[in-house]
Order: sequence, then structure tokens, then C-alpha cells
Amino acid sequence: MNRSSRARAFDSSVISDPASTPQAELTPSSLVDIAGIPVANLSLEEAMAVIEKLVLSGGSHYMTVVNAAKIVTARDNAKLRDVILNADLVTADGMSVVWASRLLGRSLKGRVTGIDMFDKLLERASAMGWSVYLLGASEESLREVAARLTTRYKTLRLAGSHNGYFGASEAGDIADEISAARADLLFVAMGSPSQEYWISENLLRSGVRFAMGVGGAFDHLSGRSRRAPRWMQDAGLEWFYRLMREPRRLWRRYLIGNSIFIWLVLRQLISRGSRPRP
Repeated sequence: MNRSSRARAFDSSVISDPASTPQAELTPSSLVDIAGIPVANLSLEEAMAVIEKLVLSGGSHYMTVVNAAKIVTARDNAKLRDVILNADLVTADGMSVVWASRLLGRSLKGRVTGIDMFDKLLERASAMGWSVYLLGASEESLREVAARLTTRYKTLRLAGSHNGYFGASEAGDIADEISAARADLLFVAMGSPSQEYWISENLLRSGVRFAMGVGGAFDHLSGRSRRAPRWMQDAGLEWFYRLMREPRRLWRRYLIGNSIFIWLVLRQLISRGSRPRP
């Protein structure tokens, strides 16, 4: 099915039938509507199983993860909204999305973050013989990531890499390079929504079987930046850790964006005539 023909209209409040979105064609469980975005109710292992089916089924597919900020942005950004709604798989990257699902009475099983999925897919690619292409970050970061990956996964096939510092006019040429490298999996670390846009616009030309945006995963893996301690991740405080490290850049995203997200979820709750779960 052509991707452009699969795009569905986005209700200004909430979607009426999340099961009619593209990812429902491949996801074996129900979808949870979070402020108009259908999120797959899968564990990390279940999401891995879905992705493996996508890779083995042929064609080109992509996944995206959503947090409160991305859902809020998608309300007014039609381009990002269409990219999300046309994804083959959408999972909850932020704990706020999981909390919202509980409030709405349809609890998600948990977070399936981009960086955790990145780690799992590298391990699976190594075992299955899938080749991997890395796009984004700096040349220095890419070299360090490649060195660490080949040390950690002895049988991993790196098809190639390209830094994220290029102009829009070069995007097609880079997609052709990825296609020539015959990569199976593509990981794009250019930040959101740039990585989502690039994947959506160049997926078919790149010829990869599966692609996903991984944000700052390359910098985390190379040791250039640190992820929140595990206890903060488990407590849903990873956003607070990031805010404390980069307050000037992130204060608007988390403080204002999260407030808007809460309002959207409450409005959805009221529109359904539902009561929050205790």
C-alpha cells in the first residue's frame, strides 16, 4: 500500500478509531489513543517481535517513538503529524505518555524508548546478520560509535555511516549511498523532528527494510553524553535529569510543553465522559 494513500485525516480533538491507522495492519495488540496519537500497547520484547516481522516481510518500514513534547508539536505541525500517523509502529518513549494512558483507563505496558530499541536491534542485527547504517551526529561521534559496536557485537555488519551535517539538497544522494550499501537497518540520530522528516521523505529511496530515529543515542553510546541513572529512568524522571543538565534549552519543552500535554489529555478524558483511574 502506498504510504501517501495511507495518511488519514487528523481530528482536532481525538481520533475516533485508532485501530484504523497504518500500524494496526502489523501490530498484534490494541492501540491506545493518547491525545489523538495511536500508540502501540507493547512491551519492549513484543515490539521487537513486530519489527522482526516487518524486516522479514520485505519492503521498507519505519518506527517512531512519541513523548509529551512530540505529541504536543504534532497538534499544530501537520507534517510531523502525518509522519507519525503513517509509521508502521508508534511506541511510548516518554513516561508521561504511559501515565496519560493510565489516567485514560487504558494502561500501556510501559515505555519502549528509542535508545532501548536501538540497543536491542543492534543485538538482533548481529545475531541475524542484518547490516546496519548509521546516519547523524558528528564524524568523531560516529567513529567512536563504530568502534564500540564492533567491540560489543563481534558479528555486527556495519554497512556504512554518514554524519548529520548536510544540506537538504544532499539528502537524496545520501539515500542513494545507503541504498548502494545494501543496508537492512537504518538508524538516524538527527534530533526530532528532523530525523522523522528525513526518514519519511527518503525511506523508499534508501531501500532499507527498517528505519527509526534514535535522537541522541549515538552520543550516549560514544560516551559524549550521559543518560539519566537507571533509578531515574524507572521513576519516570529522565526528563527532569535532562532539564537540570540543559535548563536553557529544555525549560520551554518540559515546563510549558508538559502543561499543554496535560491539558490535552484532560480534554480527551472530559470529551469521553470518563473518570480518571485512582
